[in-house]
Amino acid sequence: MKHLMFLLVVCAPAILAQAPATTPCPPVREIGDFVQRWNDAVIGSGGRNHACTLAMLTPDARISGVVVGADGKSTRTVESPAEFVGWYEKRPSETFWERTLHSSVEVYENVARVTRTYEVRASATGPVLATGIEDFQLIFDGHEWRAFSMLWQDATPGKPLPGRYLASTH
Repeated sequence: MKHLMFLLVVCAPAILAQAPATTPCPPVREIGDFVQRWNDAVIGSGGRNHACTLAMLTPDARISGVVVGADGKSTRTVESPAEFVGWYEKRPSETFWERTLHSSVEVYENVARVTRTYEVRASATGPVLATGIEDFQLIFDGHEWRAFSMLWQDATPGKPLPGRYLASTH
């Protein structure tokens, strides 16, 4: 009992102080809120709310990216939710600022497609480093909208995003 008391009184505060603070992540009940909630969870300076990111994804979700190499050939990267969040956890001070340029939502009953274009910066006010497009497929489980698929690609040199994806509608 003495050892348990020592752990609770002496060690618990130190352990809790090391744990990252997270804010509650309310479920996405309105499809129109998805893009802002995603931005709030994933984008910004270090210390992101990984629990919220994971809550917005189904456990079997796939996050895929198309990466175009210097040779012009594209390759695909595929991550699970844990791998996606793990990348950020390994780089806690990594900044990642995106601004949504355009978003659109298509819904039929319990399935939805959210398309979002973005610009990337190293800081909130820094120069634009890249632009790109993301496409989310979501499912409504009767309680909340969660993504089970996300596909992204940064724009490639000489092939900017089409104009229809640049007008802000969010």
